Amino acid sequence: MTGVKLGVALPLEAPVGELLALAERVERLGYDALWANDDRLQHDVFSVLAAMAERTEAIGLGPGVTNPYSRHPALIATAIATLDELSGGRARIGLGAGGTNHRALGIRREAPAAALREALTVIRGLLGGERVTVDGRVVRAQDARLDFTPRRADVPLYIGARGPRVLEVAGELADGVIVGNLATPAGWDYALGRVRAGAARAGREPTDVRLCAWLYTCVADDPAVASAAIAPMVATSLATSRPILSELGVEMPAAFAESMERRGWSLDAETTAEAARTLPVDVIDTFGLAGTPEECRRRLGALLDAHPAICEVTIVPFAPAGGDIAETITRFIDEVARQPVGHGTGGKG
Repeated sequence: MTGVKLGVALPLEAPVGELLALAERVERLGYDALWANDDRLQHDVFSVLAAMAERTEAIGLGPGVTNPYSRHPALIATAIATLDELSGGRARIGLGAGGTNHRALGIRREAPAAALREALTVIRGLLGGERVTVDGRVVRAQDARLDFTPRRADVPLYIGARGPRVLEVAGELADGVIVGNLATPAGWDYALGRVRAGAARAGREPTDVRLCAWLYTCVADDPAVASAAIAPMVATSLATSRPILSELGVEMPAAFAESMERRGWSLDAETTAEAARTLPVDVIDTFGLAGTPEECRRRLGALLDAHPAICEVTIVPFAPAGGDIAETITRFIDEVARQPVGHGTGGKG
């Protein structure tokens, strides 16, 4: 994958010591970026990122993704500026609309496109040393200013999105877009159409927006084991993608819908794990990359050949049954990414 940057996004459920060891491993293997998920009520993302900064030397670091509902954008700016200072200028921002911890926090996810637009105004203004006042639909700040000088004003800001309006905001305003868990050329046709519409509205070129493919991934010798590993998170993506399934060319599986309906479409881990057991492989493949190394190379190659503007591939690694996520992290870069794949190869390794 010549010219394509590689990243890993780590869930923060494991003990912190294990997460820090994984960070060192990810950098040692040659990945370019390390994202830390800000999901549910896992370990605190910025505390873990700060510790990762101390244990690594060159890899890019950032929350992937945090959101302006559970974290005020002014505090996101403070945390990112601190991380950038600690890491010697390696920070990056992943910002999205979130949702996995909102029920626990009593938060309502309202007007996500407006929330992200307003959050960008606050974060960029504060990193640029400005005093910021925003009286928005979701975000409010009154004469806010950082009490220290950030190392950089231009920390790269990515918006993570799958919904149409947020994809357009990314095209209009962000440095990059993380297209969340769309693993097929058809899914990317839809996403890029929206990103380009937003870019055109702002008078930007499509090439002004870095494109990052964010993929649930499991590499295993048994493809059924690999699919089962990512299925619970695919269930979450499927549930939250209901308004756009027709644009993705996906039909909601009846058994899945019935399982989720019984639990009120909750996104808690128990509900999604139960519903995931009903998912057919073709639906799992729409939202993730799972299978043998050869299968993963073929599918990733097809995606990159269809959309050569993708400049970064980030995996959210899952452990095959009886293994650990370090296995997927290692096998992906050694047996998938470093083999001939995509961008003119036809995806054949």
